[in-house]
Amino acid sequence: MSFLNKFFIFLLLLFTFGCTSFDITKTSSDIEKVVAIETPSDRYNLIFKEYLKRKFNNKKNLKPNFILNANISFVLNETLSVNGSKVLNATKAIVKYSLVDNSSNILIKSGSIKTFPALSSSSNSLYSNDKSLKHIKERLSKSSANKLYVLTKIILSKLD
Repeated sequence: MSFLNKFFIFLLLLFTFGCTSFDITKTSSDIEKVVAIETPSDRYNLIFKEYLKRKFNNKKNLKPNFILNANISFVLNETLSVNGSKVLNATKAIVKYSLVDNSSNILIKSGSIKTFPALSSSSNSLYSNDKSLKHIKERLSKSSANKLYVLTKIILSKLD
């Protein structure tokens, strides 16, 4: 074999073994940040808190570095359909949050998040209207938890 072929094979082996030995889990710096979540104790705030707990995946034994106070509320409005023949109910979720450093009690960030409205039809059945509204509020709780998780991760990554 010529020198050029040996050099090409050497570079191919170097790139192959060099790229496979890289461990991506060691580069993440926000693993050691533990966030405690505090919400009021009504139904949809508890659902919201559980979705956030699943996202953060905190270890139970570690002391939290940050405290996330959050409160979800819903706003219902009546809107018309596209052709104007039916009245639809539009539901929006509003999350008010504040992120506090646990060791120094310094407020890092606070604000609110609004979701896009979810539409539900109004039927003659009170039961179906109630069930529809419950499902919409649960979906908006999950969506709001995802948004707040992403926002919190961005805020925590900027602290480094």
